[in-house]
Amino acid sequence: MIKVGDIVFKKSSGGIIQRVNYSRIGLVLETYQPSGSLPQFKVAFTDGIPAWWEGRYLHKIEDKE
Repeated sequence: MIKVGDIVFKKSSGGIIQRVNYSRIGLVLETYQPSGSLPQFKVAFTDGIPAWWEGRYLHKIEDKE
């Protein structure tokens, strides 16, 4: 589950196989979930201004101990 303050990578859009783009790292700034739809996240990536993304286009960085 992605939440505010998480670090995420952007997944490629399109095609059957979704690949994670490890060169695009971003910080989740806000979340928005209207009733009956998918949650959306405002993410500031290192190479641009903050933009809104659906969760299916983001890959959360998880700590593996």
